[in-house]
Amino acid sequence: KGLSFDDMQAQMASGVMRGIGAIYLFFFIGLMVAALMMSGAIPTLMYVGFQLISPEYYYISAFILTSIIGIALGSSLTTAATLGVAFIGMSNAFDANVAIAAGAVVSGAFFGDKMSPLSDTCTIASSVVGIDLFEHIRNMMYTTVPAWILTVILFWMFSGQTTSADLSQVTILQGQLIDSGLVHGYSVLPFVVLVGLALFRVNAIYTIICTIAAALIITYVHSSPSFGQLGGYLFGGYAPAESLELGEVGGMLSRGGVQSMFFTQAIVILALSLGGLLTALGILPALLSGIKDTLTTSGRAIFAAAMSALSINVL
Repeated sequence: KGLSFDDMQAQMASGVMRGIGAIYLFFFIGLMVAALMMSGAIPTLMYVGFQLISPEYYYISAFILTSIIGIALGSSLTTAATLGVAFIGMSNAFDANVAIAAGAVVSGAFFGDKMSPLSDTCTIASSVVGIDLFEHIRNMMYTTVPAWILTVILFWMFSGQTTSADLSQVTILQGQLIDSGLVHGYSVLPFVVLVGLALFRVNAIYTIICTIAAALIITYVHSSPSFGQLGGYLFGGYAPAESLELGEVGGMLSRGGVQSMFFTQAIVILALSLGGLLTALGILPALLSGIKDTLTTSGRAIFAAAMSALSINVL
């Protein structure tokens, strides 16, 4: 193509600029996760969620709980790797089908990740196409909420196949959450601020900043971290005191911070750079020109986008 290195570098930089909003938003999300964790908002939500487990409706319980925790943590893999292990272990005690329980865990975890404002993938999708984060989540509800309801109905059909059993594992997890000292009824107020501002269609950045401020106020209601500790939590993520033996819960609570977003930001920067370079070299325009005549309806455009994403991930 005869492009100089400087020209290619400029095109790569222009590609990054198309997603610069997502890169900045990641910093705020890292701060918000740490703030929600140290304020007790996420631990309190988890504690309440564990109370939803029912022996009779075990599969529905697993699905709903992992959905809630997935939204709270913003990570499907973390939810599946922590709660998933617990549910698989409880399946034997409940005489439940392990395969169905695993399906419930994975379904709930990925639903939570998809619909969470704390999720990196959700943030990338909204920022790259220039849509507000919460507007993006509202648009996804048209397809994800019906799918969630259908999944609940499906797992309800399997209800009654489990037997009453000891909920000792759930009690242990709840006890570890209490031992963390973060479970308080008023700790959910930052989530109230987050949801309230989102419903009023306030800009995502402003919503996140207000949520962080509310979480920091709640933090100083039940604890008094020094400015050094607070800075460490906001940068490196919240971590319970080493003197607390919290087991699996300790791993779930050690999250957030600006530093936790560095890997995702690096991937986004490299991917957007590659996109800008492929555009400058004429590769992407050539691919699009080959299929543009078939993209005559919104349905075909959505199908083409979905199949492109699927094929790229498979390759």
